[in-house]
Amino acid sequence: MNHSNNPWLSIPAADYEAHMASPEVGQLQFLNKVFKETMALRRPGSLLVAGCATGNGFEHVDFAVTKRVVAVDINPAYLILLRERFRNVAKRIETVDKDILACGFEPASFDLIFGGLIFEYIDASAALTRFRTWLKSDGILAAVLQLPDDRLPKVTATSFASLWSLAPVMKLRTGEAFDAAAATQGLVRVEAAVRCLTSGKRMYVASYAPR
Repeated sequence: MNHSNNPWLSIPAADYEAHMASPEVGQLQFLNKVFKETMALRRPGSLLVAGCATGNGFEHVDFAVTKRVVAVDINPAYLILLRERFRNVAKRIETVDKDILACGFEPASFDLIFGGLIFEYIDASAALTRFRTWLKSDGILAAVLQLPDDRLPKVTATSFASLWSLAPVMKLRTGEAFDAAAATQGLVRVEAAVRCLTSGKRMYVASYAPR
């Protein structure tokens, strides 16, 4: 996808958050919960959040433990809002205004990479290759994916019309397909679960380790 044509650049932060938090979607709350669980379980010394949006869940980062926090998003307005919300620790957060596939972090930089609902919009194999390189030998990739479901629309219809532009570019994968893609790039699944939202949509929550 051409960067300039990326629909995420045209979605206001207010629309994004209101849509994701709406009762018929509930994904903002879900991602926050998964991020909180992941941070408590992994307690990483270094963290990369790919597709961080406006910083949902960053209140769960323990900066006494996690000394390096890198937040990447393609929409610069989202990152401005993130830094405003977390101004007390903003100096501890490295914000990167780029497509995650355009980033060039040093190998073995991170204990944890968190990607929540980002693989639907990027070249997953290319991202997994990079994530494998950026992870430390004992690091973990935590991924949250929306699973395909013929009964439900990819993007739930809400009053926030700017989000509707995502449906044509959104690619949903099964958990098995994502596991296979990860394995091809040298990432072995550690654990996985399918979790259902009140909307009926199913989310694949999984973690992977370098082999």
